Amino acid sequence: MPDIERPEMTMRDYWRVLMRRKFVVIVGMLAVAIPAVTLSLAQTPIYQAEAQMIVQSLPGESVFGSAYLGYIDPDRVVQNEIQVLESEVVAQRLMTNLGLDTTPPGVTGAAVGSTDVIAVRVQSGDPPTAQALADAYVEAYIDTKREQSVGGLIQAAGELQARTTQLQAQIEALDDRIATDTDAGASDAEVRTLNDQRRVLVDQQALFTQRLDQLQVDAALTSGNAQLVRQASEPQTPIEPNPQRTGLLALVVGLLLGIGAAFLIDFIDDSVRSPETLATLAGGLPVLAVVPVDPPPDNRPIAISKPDDFAVETYRSLRTNVQFLGFDTALKAIQITSAMPGEGKTTTAVNLAVVLAQAGNRVALVDADLRKPRVHHVFALSPLYGLTNTLLGDPVDLAITQVDEHLWVLPSGSVPPNPSEMLGGRRLQAVIEELKAQFDYVVIDSAPVLPVSDAIALSRQVDGVLVITQAGRTSAPQVRQTLAGLEQVSAPVLGVVLNKASSRQSGAGYEYGYGRYGYAFDESAKQNKPSKPSKPSQQPAASSFPPP
Repeated sequence: MPDIERPEMTMRDYWRVLMRRKFVVIVGMLAVAIPAVTLSLAQTPIYQAEAQMIVQSLPGESVFGSAYLGYIDPDRVVQNEIQVLESEVVAQRLMTNLGLDTTPPGVTGAAVGSTDVIAVRVQSGDPPTAQALADAYVEAYIDTKREQSVGGLIQAAGELQARTTQLQAQIEALDDRIATDTDAGASDAEVRTLNDQRRVLVDQQALFTQRLDQLQVDAALTSGNAQLVRQASEPQTPIEPNPQRTGLLALVVGLLLGIGAAFLIDFIDDSVRSPETLATLAGGLPVLAVVPVDPPPDNRPIAISKPDDFAVETYRSLRTNVQFLGFDTALKAIQITSAMPGEGKTTTAVNLAVVLAQAGNRVALVDADLRKPRVHHVFALSPLYGLTNTLLGDPVDLAITQVDEHLWVLPSGSVPPNPSEMLGGRRLQAVIEELKAQFDYVVIDSAPVLPVSDAIALSRQVDGVLVITQAGRTSAPQVRQTLAGLEQVSAPVLGVVLNKASSRQSGAGYEYGYGRYGYAFDESAKQNKPSKPSKPSQQPAASSFPPP
């Protein structure tokens, strides 16, 4: 058997996959959203307070009075100050200012737009604590920056003081030399040179002294290069948890996971869903019908209770195809089977028999599923007398029941302990030949192929076999195994039928639901009188054998 070829999917195909697997998507969304929201509601509320400070992004005068003329990136300066704010040095200063023994909650800084203002944010489980810490961090930062600035100025002042002292020593040395040279009668030129050197040193000393005085003033007035702009206010609502935001994000994540799971499940799902796939698996066998299963309005087969329904039209198409297949060769005994139970073989057998009878053919419907017979439920017949009795030697006309003008039903009878042996014996062939001689068509509902060997044994005694598959349920390996098993015994397989198809596959303008039929005919069907019905809806239950 050939493998399934997966055609290229379109957007409409993707949408169908999501609609087919919508419960997987919904479960994925709920599976993520519900725990996320639950955990969010269980979290301790966290409050955030924010203070703002402005920092100086341009440098001031240098020690020697020359302004820095190079380019300074304000954004880089602000980011540097944010790093200082979040450093351990500021945290230690905060602990010193507040007299804390434990490390306080961390602080985060963020630039406010393109300005030099920094937002100082602190989070805490207590709103007043968050407010106090935000202001305290600004104060600790300013103190730290002031200490750093003053420390730099004091260091520079110390260096200037040492240089001034050295200049004073040099001046005093020159004064002594000038006095000595003058007393020794040195020339005016030599004395003048020494005075010029002394004058230069005095000018340098005066300049350093001026700078030293300026540094002392700067050290006294420096503010740490930062200033508080807005104090923090006490937060009223927590920033965490946020169940609405968490739930929305969880729904989005769950939606993505659900969609992924839906496509993964659909990819690994090897069930037959389209006539094209079934035709590929059938290996040349025709797909005789694509049947949507429409729940009937009452307990009768839909071919009787709602004859104008689209589903009934597909059964009529199946009837036409079967009749065309028997145009050249005798095709009277038709076996209906499936790969596994629950794929609609009994429903197909019942409605095919009904539409064949409605076309004026004398039809015998035989329930040869001796494992789990269901035809007697459809027509409200007794399951205690039927095919098994005829296989044991009773006449067929005593077991068969007329339920319509052209339709007779042979129930399964009591379930035997050895169904396969009974269906493979010569007596069954004789019963089928007898029915073929008396009826135009004999529709036989048999057991599934894969669980038991009953259908394989029966297939050698019929004129044709129809294999029923159910869209979305019958898997590709099951189709292969079923057809291979029938092929091994040279069963006359006519074709396959796709059951429970969607509207796109079946050609209907609407989707079809599916449910198990629980048929029950009128009370008149329970009577054992060979009367003909006055109306099609009134089904007599006579058990006389029809004339040839």
